[in-house]
Amino acid sequence: MTLQEKFNHAHVLYQQKKYEEAAAIYIELQVNKEVAPACYYSLAAISNATGDPEAAYNLYYKALAANPKLALALFKNTHSSHGYVYRGKKEEDERLQCVFCNALAKPYWCYPLLEAQGYNPLINPIRMWMYCQSCHHMFARHFPKKIFMHNTDPRNANPSKFPYYSQLLGNIRARGFAQGMELFEIGIGASECLLAAREIGYNTFGIDVIERHVEEAKKRYGLEAETADINEYETTRQWDVIIMGDVLEHVSDPEGAMHKIRTLLKDDGAVWISTPSFESAFSAVVEHEDAMRRQQYHLNYFSRESLYALLERCGLMPVDYHISAYYSGSMEVVAVKNA
Repeated sequence: MTLQEKFNHAHVLYQQKKYEEAAAIYIELQVNKEVAPACYYSLAAISNATGDPEAAYNLYYKALAANPKLALALFKNTHSSHGYVYRGKKEEDERLQCVFCNALAKPYWCYPLLEAQGYNPLINPIRMWMYCQSCHHMFARHFPKKIFMHNTDPRNANPSKFPYYSQLLGNIRARGFAQGMELFEIGIGASECLLAAREIGYNTFGIDVIERHVEEAKKRYGLEAETADINEYETTRQWDVIIMGDVLEHVSDPEGAMHKIRTLLKDDGAVWISTPSFESAFSAVVEHEDAMRRQQYHLNYFSRESLYALLERCGLMPVDYHISAYYSGSMEVVAVKNA
């Protein structure tokens, strides 16, 4: 069997989850300088899959240090990371203690961010997820002090989302969670929710940290919106419905954000939150192929338990839970003020 045939055979064994057999071949082949970086990379994936994320972290960086242009061999030329060149680790903040209870967390998963389409090279290429046993919550171990959004292209609204938001808002009204028609969206994206809500009859307003999203909402659709971060946003206004779709996982201080949201919510209002769950049914099935584990802009990774605990600490009571019909692996929760 040639060297290439052995390497390919090890990859087949890895895909079959025969990790011990695959690792034995990679260890044998790593003495060859030509394939050593790819062997380190594959051994890193095996270490992560078999419960040793620290070893995975070190092996991934060992692979990139041995061949900074390893991405050329790893990815097809249609992949956004095909031409990526590793130039050493960038300085990032490190977080070892839980964002909620301050308990020392443990390494849980480790994945290469560069495997995802649209990887931002301003962020370090390897992501370690830390797990807090007390809060049943995960968070990113390393993250840059400032988020640099890599994709600056305008996003067109997706019309297929309009019925989704119509049903969502109809459920909030039909089940009596909130009857008023003042709606505030945090993280407006391409404005699909605001557009659908306006058609239904809501008076809408939204904020987003990305200025181009806000400009598009105002200039193209005539929506009321501002560029702002929820943790820094100040107003005396209150709303009947607050929408926070796939935003909370990006927030550096989720507890501060939820306390702020409670002050912005009317007493008989409701907040709707969508965020990925590391314990979702989807993630349980696809395991290490779950794209949420390679999300470069996510700081937090909630479970149902950790999200509910956060809401309750902030004076909000969860009253509805759904598996997202739109985002695989995400949960959707409605909460109201806890008197």
